[in-house]
Amino acid sequence: MIGVKWYKAATYRRVEVGKDATRNPVTRLEPTGESVLVRAAPWAPKDGGGDGNRYDEARRTFVTPAAPELLEGVAAVGVGGSVYEVVRFTRGGSMAALTVGRCMRDGA
Repeated sequence: MIGVKWYKAATYRRVEVGKDATRNPVTRLEPTGESVLVRAAPWAPKDGGGDGNRYDEARRTFVTPAAPELLEGVAAVGVGGSVYEVVRFTRGGSMAALTVGRCMRDGA
């Protein structure tokens, strides 16, 4: 039997740092100082259906037993040296699932 590997995931919130020339908010990711334990489910590329690159997005799911208060307002998680944008958060029973989108290298 193979053991389940858990990862420590840093959490990030999106913070407004100003406005651009057209008065739209400019934001950046800031660490919350909190982390949660997650385990990764297998991932598969998603067919974007557009022209050009056949696979333009890869979504992953991280499962966590973290309390909902720790995940409220979380915009991204850092796992294994990469930062992933949270696309969806669902809670079912004692576990929560974080569906994450693209890996953000610049923290934007």
